[in-house]
Amino acid sequence: MADGWYLREYGRHSDRDEGGADGWGRTVTVVRDPQLATRLPYVAEDDWDERWDDGAYADVTYVRGGFDRVNPHELPPPVRFRSPVREFVRKYGWRAYALPVLVVLTVVALATAKGPEPRRATAATGAVPTRPTAAAPSTPATTPSTSSAPAASASASAQPSAPTLKSYDLPPGAPYTLQGKGTFRVLPGTTRAVGSGQRFTYDIEVENGITGVDLTAFAKLVDTTLDDKRSWSGHGVQLQRVANAADATFHVSLTSAMTVRSLCGYDIAVETSCYDPGQSRVVFNVARWVRGAVAYQGHLDEYRVYMINHEDGHALGHDHAHSCLANGMAPAMMQQTYGLISATTHRACTLNVWPYPVGATDAPGAEDTDTDANNEYYLAG
Repeated sequence: MADGWYLREYGRHSDRDEGGADGWGRTVTVVRDPQLATRLPYVAEDDWDERWDDGAYADVTYVRGGFDRVNPHELPPPVRFRSPVREFVRKYGWRAYALPVLVVLTVVALATAKGPEPRRATAATGAVPTRPTAAAPSTPATTPSTSSAPAASASASAQPSAPTLKSYDLPPGAPYTLQGKGTFRVLPGTTRAVGSGQRFTYDIEVENGITGVDLTAFAKLVDTTLDDKRSWSGHGVQLQRVANAADATFHVSLTSAMTVRSLCGYDIAVETSCYDPGQSRVVFNVARWVRGAVAYQGHLDEYRVYMINHEDGHALGHDHAHSCLANGMAPAMMQQTYGLISATTHRACTLNVWPYPVGATDAPGAEDTDTDANNEYYLAG
């Protein structure tokens, strides 16, 4: 068959410049393709008006119509034009669905994200202030509340600020027994004799009715403190704990706050401990044992050691000291419950719980009879 132009619908190697849209809305393409000669009507090159072999004139319109008379199974497969979205999905598979989901999630996250929280100042810890600011002392466990708390104000500026504690005030803390039964019982236990010199014996007692104190730990701390070389034993005295009150030179007793007042007096309206020579009784105020002192806030165990050495010192014949040691420490016989300001020099001493601390050359310090002039209570601020 001579080379010429062949007509095919949606054929390969199509060139839109060689064809055009027919009246039926199809696209007709004129191509050189000898392989289609047996299937499609033939038209000689540049001879669109020549007659076909069946005698009919072959104009373009008639030839186009001839496509409908061709066996559809002999036609090449039609070219399907996909939409851009379907083509994108076919090419990228599941990623085409994941992409818009990720975009939506990103937008939501950006819209709901919050900025960083404002930084808040935090309180420093570690140092023990001599005159800290604290909340008002709380009510002892055995004292009933006499009035209900007022409703909180909506305005922070309307609320009263917490008062500043005096150095002799009882700090806030755990509840304690305000009133016991006024009688004492001996806690079981003994120790070996420690130190050398004048012999003193003691027992350990607790007032009946006191609660909330670990009595085993209380007795152990008394014994280990008096057994320490920095305490009184070994410095001209010998100490030993005994089991019977009748064998004791003095009695170390944990006492309720109201009983303390009856044994020690309350001329100065402050919770204190004392030594009662009439009963040979070292009187530890349970309020101070539980809460300590302002100068020792955060160091309750150290304050308890100070209580033992100070009040037992009275039982051993020592008076109060009113001046700092040469190294600046407060003597164990100074009234540190009132504060750390020397009543004679007005210097601030540093904390010290021992009568004979390491490095102190003038321990236990100069002692003197109490007067209003040398009482640390009047220097408390």
